[in-house]
Amino acid sequence: MGEEIKLDVGTATEVSNQPHRDSIKRKVKYGVFLWWSDQTPSWVHPDDFELVDRLVPGNRVFRREECENYADRKLGYSRLIYGEIKFRALPSIWLEMAHEGFELNDFVEIKSRFGKLRPRIATIREIIWNRHSRSIEYFLTINGQRVSRAYSVDEFQPAIRLGKHLGDRELKLAARARFA
Repeated sequence: MGEEIKLDVGTATEVSNQPHRDSIKRKVKYGVFLWWSDQTPSWVHPDDFELVDRLVPGNRVFRREECENYADRKLGYSRLIYGEIKFRALPSIWLEMAHEGFELNDFVEIKSRFGKLRPRIATIREIIWNRHSRSIEYFLTINGQRVSRAYSVDEFQPAIRLGKHLGDRELKLAARARFA
């Protein structure tokens, strides 16, 4: 009862009793590339080298997830995302960090902090790793204007968009903020 037929990239088939290791989805992770090798990096997909050369090293907090392309996954590449920027790389020279739940372009409400801050609705435009404080900082946009100051995760909470259904991630953030 049990032989499973799996299709490979071409038309060849592979018969196996073992579960296909590629069918298990890898967990999404977050981190930064704080350094760069002087040599041509072997960890960057050759087609993405020019893009990565402009971005790394840096303090941007990237989201790392599984590549859509089977051949890239088979070679060990992950897809790294920062907003609209996407590239493929092997998981090396990567400083992984705990994710605080927020993504680029999320709507947030700045907390008043007992009148110290003006409560406003903003959009997250940058997520940056601060090497000195060893924490994540968020840069926001309010009414299309960039705010120059950095915010920490405890200075804002998720804002709910009217007329839009919330995704699972947004519902979890809203529940966490309500009970915090």
